[in-house]
Amino acid sequence: MSVRPMIARRTLLALLAWLPAAASLADDRPRRGVLPLAAVLARVNGRFDGTVLDADIRGDDDGRLAYEVRFLTRRGNVIRIRLDAATGEFLEVEGHGFVDALKPDGR
Repeated sequence: MSVRPMIARRTLLALLAWLPAAASLADDRPRRGVLPLAAVLARVNGRFDGTVLDADIRGDDDGRLAYEVRFLTRRGNVIRIRLDAATGEFLEVEGHGFVDALKPDGR
């Protein structure tokens, strides 16, 4: 057996092992210890006035999962909002105009 087929087989096995995990991040099924995406987006929309552009879930430097949401404010600014994936706690909001995008009752 040559080296090339062995490497290709290892790559294929690694991809097959990774696919279920990637697919579970793409759907909205609840995962253990992680809030559903719909609940997180409801928190974001409750606090900010505008439109969600996209959302992603990522591991941070501390090893915990966090949702990262890109949000378009009514004034046309794009802000980045990070929330703890387990609790929904707002961790970070950055970008020009995020203070103006806060809803009066959004705290």
